[in-house]
Amino acid sequence: MFFIHRFFSGNPVLAQETGLPYTSIDECRIRYDDGTGEGEERARVNFLDECRRPAPGILEFCGMGPHVVEVRDDLLSSTVPVLVIWLVLPLETCIARASQRQKTIPYPFPWAPVEDSIPLIYDGIDFAWEIVWSEEPAFHAVRQQFPGTASVDEMYSAVRETCLLP
Repeated sequence: MFFIHRFFSGNPVLAQETGLPYTSIDECRIRYDDGTGEGEERARVNFLDECRRPAPGILEFCGMGPHVVEVRDDLLSSTVPVLVIWLVLPLETCIARASQRQKTIPYPFPWAPVEDSIPLIYDGIDFAWEIVWSEEPAFHAVRQQFPGTASVDEMYSAVRETCLLP
């Protein structure tokens, strides 16, 4: 099972090339969330179901948040080997990409403007990497850093190499 973090739009392509199913927390929010607390719970439950599935797949999640330990534990309970690929881009690049998002993702709580919320998320992701993801001995965790000028194709190529795909 591949578990890919950060702002990377190549995951559906990777799923298509490998034939593995792809699920992201944002896609679960789009499908199951209606902008209410109950809708967010439906999205969370469906994403966690995917994490527990005892079959290979590609999951995308920022890697932090109130349910990060549940996600880790559900991945462990899946009994499928987990490769965590952590894509790290400069904060300014993450802010720019989040500002350009075309999708409207339902969420029950109002976010601050992107330039205020993304730095908080960015710091939370780094904290979660240190205490949850890189410390789990059952996972193979790889942190890949890219300059802000890295193209999606360059990142995708590095991910493919990490996954040992032709």
